[in-house]
Amino acid sequence: MQTQQKKINPETSKFLEVIDEIKNTNRLLDANPKTYSAIAGIIYPSDRTIFTKLKKGVRKKIPLDALVNLATYFKVDMNYIFFEGFDMNYFPEIVMNSDNKKTIDTTVSLEQLKTINKNEHNALALAMSLYEKLAKVMEKLELTIENQSVSKIK
Repeated sequence: MQTQQKKINPETSKFLEVIDEIKNTNRLLDANPKTYSAIAGIIYPSDRTIFTKLKKGVRKKIPLDALVNLATYFKVDMNYIFFEGFDMNYFPEIVMNSDNKKTIDTTVSLEQLKTINKNEHNALALAMSLYEKLAKVMEKLELTIENQSVSKIK
């Protein structure tokens, strides 16, 4: 006899989507943390199996500590979890260790992230393309304002 899997509430489902996005993006970028256990150790160290318990419905709600630590450590907008119409906005900060044990901050350009996430992570690619479109609209708006102010001077 199979046991019925308990229904997961929408907030928990979206929370688990964020965790999947972090794990997959970090794996592609070879950044840490790359596993569910490592991520759980950061956001909810008292129970590294929290994601499995949430997926299986053993635990019904996301612990508040996990939400706060997720938002703080990974700089993820929690509006994505609780409200419709928000995009997931995980942009990892990559810090790599060099051979002499000094930390080196490295940045990944938007173009590199787009290439890395081409088919794998549509949310990240979508956010970047929306950002680019917004930048173009802002440029056009600035040009229009400049043209209007020049025509008023004449």
